[in-house]
Amino acid sequence: MNDLPSKLISNQRKIIEGYKKVGPYLGLGTQLAATVILMFFLGYWLDKKLETTPYLVIIFSIIGSFAAIYNFIRSVLRLSSKNSKIKK
Repeated sequence: MNDLPSKLISNQRKIIEGYKKVGPYLGLGTQLAATVILMFFLGYWLDKKLETTPYLVIIFSIIGSFAAIYNFIRSVLRLSSKNSKIKK
């Protein structure tokens, strides 16, 4: 019976370590989607202001997509290199 609390503490530490490893990656999907959506609505707003529908929506959506993918890849590479330095 005395062994049960130590097993619980050990399991809790393993869970916390797992969250520490995965935590930085959890926001990347939201960040990717937010960039594309923000750029889409910026293009939409400019289209309405300048009466150039649908050109700016298309241009800003493409720019937002490339920017989001670039930022996603850059973040993943940075995080993975940081994790590999910690393991050494």
